[in-house]
Amino acid sequence: MKNSFRKLIPVAAALGLVFAASSAQAFTLKNGAGVTYVTNATSLDWNSTGSGVAKNVASGVALTEGKTFDFLYQANLSSVAGKTTSTYRANLDSTADGAPNDDGAFEFTIVAKLSEYVKTSSVDLVNGTVSATFGLQNIAGANKVAIYYDTKANAFTSAGTGFDDGVMVALLTVDPNVTLSTFTTTIATGNGLGSTKMTATVSEAGDFINQNYLAGLTKLSFTYDSNLNLPAGDSLTNTFHGGAGGDTTLFPTYNVKAGDLVFKVDGATSVNVPEPTSIMLLGMGMLGLVGAKRRRAPKA
Repeated sequence: MKNSFRKLIPVAAALGLVFAASSAQAFTLKNGAGVTYVTNATSLDWNSTGSGVAKNVASGVALTEGKTFDFLYQANLSSVAGKTTSTYRANLDSTADGAPNDDGAFEFTIVAKLSEYVKTSSVDLVNGTVSATFGLQNIAGANKVAIYYDTKANAFTSAGTGFDDGVMVALLTVDPNVTLSTFTTTIATGNGLGSTKMTATVSEAGDFINQNYLAGLTKLSFTYDSNLNLPAGDSLTNTFHGGAGGDTTLFPTYNVKAGDLVFKVDGATSVNVPEPTSIMLLGMGMLGLVGAKRRRAPKA
């Protein structure tokens, strides 16, 4: 099993070089009708009460290598890195209690669906833990992220409703080749902690970014970072993508079932534009790794 983790080191190193060679792209957050909320925005911070569910991986089902499962996610916007306007500060509803905080309230929400598989899995009997790394299946339409804008401001964590019933302002595809996800759980308690880094871009038919809401976002990648916690605590929910009027074709409503694992997911989205040096740095990094491997090779 140690060899499996060692195989991931070159991949992680290469990914780090790509991210290091990217620059943040500033954009303007708007309401679709000309009102500006935030200028020089570089990242969107989603509520720490965001929820995720891994379908049918509980109830003693082993996380064996190659096992596939679906993962769903939903959260509302809690803050933006940028120069905020008074309208934004007064009216952003950053809670997810199912009701607007005032008459002028608005919210941005995010939902996602992922088709995952277990890359590696190991058991540490000394520390009583199970650890796994995950990847995405390369299936068209299976790995999607959408951002919504809604003046109803009705996202409701415990019920799982109101996250996908507004105006869809962006639809992106998660790149299965630029995803790194890990999770470790304690055998005795079932508690666990994990992290995910993934990149989403406009790459499949139907993907888009509405410039009336996310002005200035053109050639870019959304890098999403999150922490996953089990048990879900204040992120516990019964339903995913349960917004009335939501796109049930892309994001069908899902009711949590026995055998599912619900997580607390605290995530943030940063916007990056790869610089021309990215490819060079990636190549140099891979060459360095190859050189190191050769140096370690035993002499004849």
